[in-house]
Amino acid sequence: MKAVIQDRLFPEWERTPIPNTTWGKPQYVKVKGDRQRIELSRGCPHNCDYCFAPTEVTLFEIPEIKRNYVEILDMNILYPKKEMLEKIKKLPEELDGKKIKYDLICGLDYKLLNEDIVKLLKDKNFVNPKIAWDETIKVQYQIKDTIKLLTDVGYKPENIGVFMLVNHEISYEECIRKLDILKVWNVRVCDCCYDGGYRNAVPEYWTQEQIKKFRKKCRKHNQLINFKVDPEIDVISKDQKKIEEVEG
Repeated sequence: MKAVIQDRLFPEWERTPIPNTTWGKPQYVKVKGDRQRIELSRGCPHNCDYCFAPTEVTLFEIPEIKRNYVEILDMNILYPKKEMLEKIKKLPEELDGKKIKYDLICGLDYKLLNEDIVKLLKDKNFVNPKIAWDETIKVQYQIKDTIKLLTDVGYKPENIGVFMLVNHEISYEECIRKLDILKVWNVRVCDCCYDGGYRNAVPEYWTQEQIKKFRKKCRKHNQLINFKVDPEIDVISKDQKKIEEVEG
């Protein structure tokens, strides 16, 4: 399967699952260490040509929660909105007297978000919210408004992540411009390679050099957001500087 992914582009109507996904398998529920991973739903109806998610949406019951940190794998947790909001409301909030944290692995569909939904996510202790900015730079105002929705309910900008589509029709140069905007907003980037992740990435729309360079830039971007300085630069203390100035 890996060789097939690397040999050709999948046409938009073909949704052959990539390796290590949950397609065709029972609901994913797994405990590893102090974390638990679950599915509440599977699939996304949007049928985007760069996405391998099945368009048929499957809903699951809430499994037994066994850890205080739960990662949710849903591809579009807000669809169908009515059913999924009711499911989110029923998620347990405590285990053994301690709060349960929920962390979404995939990006929220910003087009489905509103003030009531982000408040619900905050109240249910969803952490590190992520949104998907798969479109061009022209939707920057909608993305900015979505980030404001999240910060207005108490999320810190540096804890918000934004997925960006890499190695597809949106050019490397445009993604760099999007990265600059995210820096101004002080939010992290979750770079996302559309054709099966970086291990399987083939330079189809971008060059291999651009793919590699952009991933490196994303890493540096997140370091600057997290540390507010470049942690990989050698630091000279004030005392060292004085000594060098005297000896010089």
